Amino acid sequence: MAILPPRLLQLAPRLLAATHAIGALALALSGIRLWRTYCENFGCIGVGIAWFAWAIGYALLLLVGVIALRLQKGRARALLRTGLVAEVAAGALLLGYWAVQAAG
Repeated sequence: MAILPPRLLQLAPRLLAATHAIGALALALSGIRLWRTYCENFGCIGVGIAWFAWAIGYALLLLVGVIALRLQKGRARALLRTGLVAEVAAGALLLGYWAVQAAG
């Protein structure tokens, strides 16, 4: 079994945290863009597929954030935790909005 170099093990938490931060920004911007997208007739199918892809990206990014949180120490951990809470809250709001719209 190959053992990772110590330098790579030290960089892993920072790299994961940075990946999560950049990914969260990209996810937020793409979510806003999708939210504002107008659709009619068959165009709505494409928007639905885009939201499905967004949801998959959201779940993967959440997983990266949780792994980064487990590896992180110190003040960076608190900042990462705040980011994860905001990400979960935004996802819950979007899911709630979708559920209300689908029901009604």
